Amino acid sequence: MPRYVDSVDKIVGTYFACVTKEPFDYKHRTYHPKPLRVSSGIVRGFTCPAGCGGCCPKFSLDFLPSEKRRLKPPGVTKRLIAFNDREVEIWSDLQDDHDNHHCRNLRRSDARCGIHGRHPFSCDFELLRFSIGRDRDDLTQRLFGRGWQFLRADMKTRGAMCSMTPPTPETRAEVVRKLRRLKEWTDHFGIRTHLDDIINWVPHAVDGIALELPGQPGLIFNTLDFLT
Repeated sequence: MPRYVDSVDKIVGTYFACVTKEPFDYKHRTYHPKPLRVSSGIVRGFTCPAGCGGCCPKFSLDFLPSEKRRLKPPGVTKRLIAFNDREVEIWSDLQDDHDNHHCRNLRRSDARCGIHGRHPFSCDFELLRFSIGRDRDDLTQRLFGRGWQFLRADMKTRGAMCSMTPPTPETRAEVVRKLRRLKEWTDHFGIRTHLDDIINWVPHAVDGIALELPGQPGLIFNTLDFLT
């Protein structure tokens, strides 16, 4: 059976960590805010050709309590996530009842998502890249760094088929929608973030000019912070 991947680890440890304004604790680690650079490349769009499905492997499909009605198979159940010394409710399809490489909702006929528009949180963020660095974090939109090895829906061919497209009013609006969904999640978990500033900046972002946001004043990082 393919290795189980809990999307919440990435949601909290990467997405939340990148945009937070305050420290938080998750799985015996404290995440501290660092300076954040938001690239103007975040407003680009991308293609999603039929016949691919490379970015749709098996991982947990997660929803807020207010979103859980988006998906109704029997496998969607409540779970409590330990966060900042309390428990936060989400609803998930852990996909632990099948041994397929790909998500149960990927149609093999055309490699399209069978629940697009009702999809879980993580699927909105495949090409929004939250990069956690030693002294600074970065947020942009770009192709998969190792997309060449992604296994397509036919289970024979490798290589993601997506490509980037120039920014348009529609791509900017789509990025805002996704960031607002991220804010719903950070609000639900109870942390303050830079997301309002980023959301307000995206419609007016100018090519080549990044948005620079501060980290936690007076905080010094060392190598051990990134090895634990």
